[in-house]
Amino acid sequence: MSAEDNEILVQSIKTFHGEEGFKTPASEPFPVSRQRLADLKANALVVEVASGEKAAPVVNNKAAPAPRNKGKNGDAAD
Repeated sequence: MSAEDNEILVQSIKTFHGEEGFKTPASEPFPVSRQRLADLKANALVVEVASGEKAAPVVNNKAAPAPRNKGKNGDAAD
């Protein structure tokens, strides 16, 4: 088994800085070892992609609902 057989092409889905350098969801896919893939996937930083493919960016910036103020009796004041 050659070193190339042990490399998997991945795409960053979150911004991080590691041994591969600074990666963002806009970065090009990059090869990593199977062990590094396991580490990065465990932290939800990358997804595996096929050669020449680019993963869709993960949008995780939904605004939290506005807090509701409680009235004297614990009812929501609208």
